[in-house]
Amino acid sequence: MKKEGALFFVLIFIISVHSILAQFDPKVASVINQVSSDQLMDNLNYLTGVKPVTVPSGTFSITSRHSNRYTNQIAEQYLKQRLESYGLITTIQYFDGGGGNVIATQTGNKYSQKQIIICAHYDSMPDSDIAPGADDNGSGTSAVLEAARILSTMKTDYTIIYALWDKEEQGLLGSSYYAYLARARNDDIVAVINLDMIGYDSNNDNVAEIHYRNISTSSTIVNNMYLVNSTYQIGLNIEGVFPGTQASDHASFWSNNYPAILLIEDYTLSNGFRDFNVKYHTTDDKIDLINRSYFEKCAKVAIGTLATYAGIQTPASVDLTQPLSFSLSQNYPNPFNSATTISYQLEKESHVKLVVYDLIGKEVAVLVDRVQQPNSYSIYFDAAKYNGGLSAGLYFYTMYSDNFASSRKMLYLK
Repeated sequence: MKKEGALFFVLIFIISVHSILAQFDPKVASVINQVSSDQLMDNLNYLTGVKPVTVPSGTFSITSRHSNRYTNQIAEQYLKQRLESYGLITTIQYFDGGGGNVIATQTGNKYSQKQIIICAHYDSMPDSDIAPGADDNGSGTSAVLEAARILSTMKTDYTIIYALWDKEEQGLLGSSYYAYLARARNDDIVAVINLDMIGYDSNNDNVAEIHYRNISTSSTIVNNMYLVNSTYQIGLNIEGVFPGTQASDHASFWSNNYPAILLIEDYTLSNGFRDFNVKYHTTDDKIDLINRSYFEKCAKVAIGTLATYAGIQTPASVDLTQPLSFSLSQNYPNPFNSATTISYQLEKESHVKLVVYDLIGKEVAVLVDRVQQPNSYSIYFDAAKYNGGLSAGLYFYTMYSDNFASSRKMLYLK
């Protein structure tokens, strides 16, 4: 979150659910239910240096993501690697000043030219070797990764762009560059959902703000997010803020006449009070200040809104011009500390069993044991939660489906 000195007026949205017919969509509900607080927090462990990451250049702890520190580039490599692990086409968009935006694309099946962007900045403050930036903005970055983990397994009507901006703290440089080029290309951007500081709630009042302005259809995104929160009973107390702050990356899209909003914790002074993370931009913006339940709710409302806009297709409507096959992918990350993700594909409806074995062939975990439709799937495996916590070492995981069986190795490091 970039510093900004101006004050803003708060408009609390009071929308009657009786006057707006919000239709419950079981596919969207399924997406929301897959948002995992365990996964969100584990993402933060890697992004703040609590756990090391392994990238092509070696193994590192991301103790700072400030753009002047070499670990910022490690974070860039790590984020690209994570998004690619979900099968997404991922690129680094470099811009003047040495920054690099991490951009992943999931092409829509019906309206591929129309884009929904979910985004966050990954750089942090202060300019120090220690700048964990857990809330600002590891929280937003983690939620974008979680959106990619879940929705990359599905077919969508619209194209989704998962964008992680660099150098936000130096003046929205990364997002400004992207938005300028998008306007020059005349990209058809339907909605931009920007996440910046969504993990701090010291008084457990679940207040979250949505900042918007009368630019394009930005207010429609606010209404849709409000309805997702209400319809799927997520539990946030949402306040609309108009005119919204320009101190984060959504403002780059406003400047180019694209609809965009900011989802943020209790940032604006209202009735003489705000519950905002006073440790932001300091070396104490650490993971222990994150309110896990609140963080999960913010991620759910953002990802649920994204799913509503993107349009999730049922398995029966999957485009078979790119046929699925039975396959089991290598887990990521590997080696891993505590948790990893295992992905697989099914070419037809099948009973699937996914089992983890130790070195002597003893079954230690059954991750899946049910009939599933043809699609791509990802399973989150936390080794610390099985049998009182598994011992560090080499394990095998095997997928059984119809006449298909495949095994892979994975290394668990405590």
